[in-house]
Parts: sequence; structure tokens; C-alpha cells
Amino acid sequence: MNEESVMSTEAKVIFEALYSKYNKIALCKKEMAKETGFSTSSLDRLRSLGLGCSYIKEKNGNIMYPLTEIAKYYSQVNQTA
Repeated sequence: MNEESVMSTEAKVIFEALYSKYNKIALCKKEMAKETGFSTSSLDRLRSLGLGCSYIKEKNGNIMYPLTEIAKYYSQVNQTA
């Protein structure tokens, strides 16, 4: 197991908080907007620029943000801010 595959303690806390709130392992774009305070169009713009949190694009075109990726992203952002 390499270092990148292990979540930090802060990332685990974020993951657990989001999981207990939503009881699922990925957020849709609307839920992600609510959590981050960004509009859905801002999330679209960030994705088009290759910025922001990693996401999954489903076959039907829906964008999903896995909680593990949200937790890793925001724990890294907090460390560099």
C-alpha cells in the first residue's frame, strides 16, 4: 500500500462526516454545490479547467463526486491554505 492510497486523519474525519450526513459514498453535483458553497455552474467551470475535486462522469452524463476524493481534496486544500 503506498502513501497516496492512505487517507490522512483529517480526510477520514471529513469522509465520516459526509457519509453520516448523506449515507452514501458519492455526492451529485447539486449536493457538492451545497457542501462547498459553489454554484453548480462554478463546479462545471472548475471541471472544464481541470481544477477542483476529482469526479466520476456516469454513462448518463451525471457527475458524481466520491466522498473519498472530496475528503482527500479538502484535507489537502486545508494543509496548503
